[in-house]
Amino acid sequence: MIFIDATNLFYRLRAAKLRLAKGGMLRLAQTLNGFRRTLRAYAYTSEPEFKKAQAQHDAGFTDGVRLVFGDAILKGDGNYKEKGVDALLVADLVYHAAVKNIDFAVVVSADTDFVQALRRVEDFGCRTAVIGVCDPLPQRLADAADHSIVIATTTLIEKNLATATE
Repeated sequence: MIFIDATNLFYRLRAAKLRLAKGGMLRLAQTLNGFRRTLRAYAYTSEPEFKKAQAQHDAGFTDGVRLVFGDAILKGDGNYKEKGVDALLVADLVYHAAVKNIDFAVVVSADTDFVQALRRVEDFGCRTAVIGVCDPLPQRLADAADHSIVIATTTLIEKNLATATE
């Protein structure tokens, strides 16, 4: 099962000036899944962040991925602050490991808030992997998983997962 911190991914792709191709989110997340069958892929974000991403990426960029929306709280400056998005990812990750729905979990994020969740999932006998996109993973996060990989900007383009926007 794959758990994508979509907001984190959107920020990284925006900074790298990349546009995900149709189905690109799922194919990117399957990089560390190897020959395992993907039971399901979830992407966690808020509706305002998803709307921004829809304007940036190709139609169908989330094909094959189940979207899970957390709350978005309007701030005084007109921007939104996400609430509960990471908690939703952690809850699903730990739940599926605890009830033995999965034996291998892939988390797509560079957020060190997931370190403890990865350790808890391993307590249930689940193997773990972390995928970073465009930038190095924090060492703490990479060390918390059984496997880690960073997918470089050039790799995303070469594998037709994304195109440069400029």
